[in-house]
Amino acid sequence: MKQTLLEAVNRRFSSTEGEPLYSVATLVDPRYKDRYFTGAVTANDARDALMREIRKVELLNDGAASATTEPAASTSTEDLASVDAEPVDAEPAEKVPRREEAAGSSQSRPKSSLMALYDNILKEQGDSGTGSNSDVALVQMQKYLKEPTISRSESPFQFWGKKHDSFPAVAAIAVRFLSAPSTSVESERLFSTTSNVVDEKRNRLTAEMTEMIIFLKKNLTKFS
Repeated sequence: MKQTLLEAVNRRFSSTEGEPLYSVATLVDPRYKDRYFTGAVTANDARDALMREIRKVELLNDGAASATTEPAASTSTEDLASVDAEPVDAEPAEKVPRREEAAGSSQSRPKSSLMALYDNILKEQGDSGTGSNSDVALVQMQKYLKEPTISRSESPFQFWGKKHDSFPAVAAIAVRFLSAPSTSVESERLFSTTSNVVDEKRNRLTAEMTEMIIFLKKNLTKFS
């Protein structure tokens, strides 16, 4: 009997860690993170799934930002013609420095030790810029996972309320995946209430009236 139950549990829940819905929700929960996966492969797959979700949010944000950006005003041909028609006063020749002289002066100018130090740092480190959004999000995810988990009695929502500014990319995913209830008890209770309201003797209620009655039954006690 015990072996049969164990086989049934393994058959039903062996693929749970491979589902992104569960794996990502586990990662963004600061009580669990990646500490309870059965193997390194499933933990890495969960991290990859989290990064895919972060990239989706980044693409949506980039698309919204580009949609709100107004295009630059184009110059008409009439404006160009008017500009060409306007006389341009030539600057005196003695005020315009020669290119050879300007280049020679810049080459002969001694470089300060501070600027030379900056050049050496750039040569050693490489001028890679600030990095893409995905690189920043990857660093945020790694730092978040390295932090210790919180107690299981603590609220993950309070955690993300405090850490939202530290890990904004991961926090955006946590809001999406941790907002869904992990149980169907409330919906089942709502179905039971509906069956008590709409029965054989009250089968002519409209959908709008039924919704209003159920809403009052569920929420009236909160305001009394």
